[in-house]
Amino acid sequence: MLTYIALGPASSRELAAANAAMIHACHRRSRAAWGRVLADLDLSDSLAHLDVPVRVLVGSADRLTPPGQARLLAQRLPRCEGVTELPGVGHMTPVEAPGAVAALIRKLAAPAAVAA
Repeated sequence: MLTYIALGPASSRELAAANAAMIHACHRRSRAAWGRVLADLDLSDSLAHLDVPVRVLVGSADRLTPPGQARLLAQRLPRCEGVTELPGVGHMTPVEAPGAVAALIRKLAAPAAVAA
């Protein structure tokens, strides 16, 4: 179930095991409490105040925050530089596609690094 919810369909058994181990390493009460927080979390009003360059990253197979939600989020961000959809990737983009995530972070941070 954890693999289905969090990872893309082509994830390896090793990645699925590592993902499950990471989730199970959190105490079950903490996981339950975090679930309750997320159920009521609404940052909609705060998005307009995020005055930094942002790129929204989503896996095409993300079942928790699917691409449609990512596009809606991007529309509400004042300095959004676009949406990047990683094909076949689920919710755990940094775990499933670390190279792609790192490349996007480098590209987004490059102007600030040059200015510094």
